Amino acid sequence: MKILTTRSLLLSLFALLGSFSFSQFKITGEVRPRMEYRHGFKALPNSAAKHAIFVDQRTRLNFDYTKNKIAFRVSLQDVRVWGNQSQLVGNEDFGTSIHEAWGRIQLKDSLYLKFGRQELVYDDHRILGNVGWAQQARSHDAVFLQWEKKKFKLHFGGAYNQNAAGLVGTDYTVNKSYKSMQMGWANFKFNEDMNLSVLALSVGQQVNYTNIQGNPDYQDNYTLTAGTRFVFKKKSFGFNFNGYYQLGSTNEWPKRSVSAYNLGIDAYYKVKESMKFTLGFEMLSGNSQTDTTVAYNDVQHAFNPYFGTNHKFNGLMDYFYVGNHIGNVGLNDIYFQFDYEHKKFSLGLAGHAFLSNADILDVPWLTDPANTTGEIRAMSSYMGAEIDFFGGFKIVDGASCKFGYSHMLGTESMEAIKGGDRNEIANWGWVMVVLKPTLFEQKPKEE
Repeated sequence: MKILTTRSLLLSLFALLGSFSFSQFKITGEVRPRMEYRHGFKALPNSAAKHAIFVDQRTRLNFDYTKNKIAFRVSLQDVRVWGNQSQLVGNEDFGTSIHEAWGRIQLKDSLYLKFGRQELVYDDHRILGNVGWAQQARSHDAVFLQWEKKKFKLHFGGAYNQNAAGLVGTDYTVNKSYKSMQMGWANFKFNEDMNLSVLALSVGQQVNYTNIQGNPDYQDNYTLTAGTRFVFKKKSFGFNFNGYYQLGSTNEWPKRSVSAYNLGIDAYYKVKESMKFTLGFEMLSGNSQTDTTVAYNDVQHAFNPYFGTNHKFNGLMDYFYVGNHIGNVGLNDIYFQFDYEHKKFSLGLAGHAFLSNADILDVPWLTDPANTTGEIRAMSSYMGAEIDFFGGFKIVDGASCKFGYSHMLGTESMEAIKGGDRNEIANWGWVMVVLKPTLFEQKPKEE
């Protein structure tokens, strides 16, 4: 949304405080600086690559208001890298953006209408998440009709995006966005131990092309993702299952059909309330680099987790699906995780073994003079392993510190996909302070 001056909005909101006697009004804040060391983050480094060190910060001011059958939220956000503007910069040069600005109306006992800029978080974040790790996070301009009972929830909604109010056409040119989105989600809670979700998500993206008259033109291509998530949890044991299938058309011209899938299962066991072991496997389909047939290449086989919180999955070093790896050879991820929770601190250790879901072309063999027949051969599917260590502790009420270190052990196959040098050390470390104060809170008085 448009950048605006913070002062005018704050004055307007505080001016309303006197009329909130029978409402709930809360102002919270967040300051979250994070220092990162990167050498081989997202991709293997080469021998000439020097490490990167920087501090970026998210600052938020959140306003939440509830009265009778309406709710309202505004979240102002500033994201910056320390030093990316001069110490003498004028206020007019930078502004605060709106991360969330939505209203919610209770139409009936269990029926709600929610509209505006909002985070969309469903199930485990795999298909729809707020990408909370990223300082800017993700939100959508959308409208939803929500029916919510104790054991059953049903949400329907969507979005339609444009650059600006126009007089002719619906040409859309905003980068890294979509033109339209429609979604349906249902969740049924069998009991305290089991629940099942069903999701259908349609994404429409504009494709530009030259029409038969030789003029620039555009059309909207749609991809549908549909599937389910099942959750079973007991005090000391539980497991989860995800299954999604994608079909439709690619966002390119000429378009190709889509046939892709995502499967995931994990199970955990708690030795004590404070110690948990998790073992899991996830499969995201990909495109083979060795199948050169027209019939195969006319189909997009690579699964795209469009709006997922992808940093949460497949290793913390973001080698896969965090702004990358889309349309590639896919991924099979075998992982384990150990979590320890203490009242004063937490620690975790995770390990991932990464394998390609589809064939990786052995280019050196293809170009080897000894390969007189031009035989196409696949490399090993094993791309490497990642170790993630992470933890955190409470500093004072409302403030905590989190930290982590990750190490990637890449293979020749990882080099073929990501580039870089597998013999170079690939690691990443970070430390983050999170301050979340409650600045003001007024609870409703009894009428």
